[in-house]
Amino acid sequence: MKTRYILLFLFLSIGTYSQEKFDIFFDFNVEVPNESSAKNFQNWISENPKAEITKIYGYCDSVDDKSYNKELSTKRINAVIKILKESKLQLSENVELMPFGKDFKLSDNQNENRKVTFFYDNPKAQKISVLTNEEIPTDNDLNAKITKEANSLVSKFKNTKKGDIITIDNIYFHLDSDKIIEKSKPILLGLYNILLQNPNLKIKINGHICCNTDIKDVKLSSKRAQSIYTYLVEKEILFFRVTHEGFGSSKPIYKIPEKNDSEKLANRRVEILIVEK
Repeated sequence: MKTRYILLFLFLSIGTYSQEKFDIFFDFNVEVPNESSAKNFQNWISENPKAEITKIYGYCDSVDDKSYNKELSTKRINAVIKILKESKLQLSENVELMPFGKDFKLSDNQNENRKVTFFYDNPKAQKISVLTNEEIPTDNDLNAKITKEANSLVSKFKNTKKGDIITIDNIYFHLDSDKIIEKSKPILLGLYNILLQNPNLKIKINGHICCNTDIKDVKLSSKRAQSIYTYLVEKEILFFRVTHEGFGSSKPIYKIPEKNDSEKLANRRVEILIVEK
């Protein structure tokens, strides 16, 4: 199999854009954030002064009728926009605003429904502290691997039970990025369809990387796991059915430094933990 090798050198500073999300919660029938969320929101603003907001979604609980809830969701969005503008945060020129009344998949926990979720791009200079490499198969190899993995997902999930862990192969990301390469999307679509067809299924996405001897460095694996989470939530899988965590290289299958490319590939993986079924 032909592979393409790209090296990352010590302390190379790279500008990256990662799509992330933030939730702000509200009390019943109130259009401004509750005290706890307001504090968290201000902390987020302080830590992300260069973030650009791309989408803002407003939600309500199931009390009252759809039109009233949609109006309240709009007011909540406007309250968040006001805070963002007062804090000099940048809103995208084509920012997407979407208020929901009852026309979304509600959580059984009403507190989780009373919220505004916004998505943002955050340019950051990222430092890579170790020499690593990532190899992505050439097109013919990649297409075959992804087709095989997408077709095998249903059987992987079929006989699982709570606590089981499934390894999903061949989800590839752009080099040193949380952006999933387009050709890996059929695998994510397969995962989405499994969640859609099994409404009681709850999962946790675990991200792992290879090569890094600093086991405390979980940033990249966390963002990659979050990218998969964001894909599913944006396709309207209920957010409380999916959680995510990055483990960096702290849970390798093979000891680091790996001896060969096969060991690196095994360590660099996405796992799905069955939380509830």
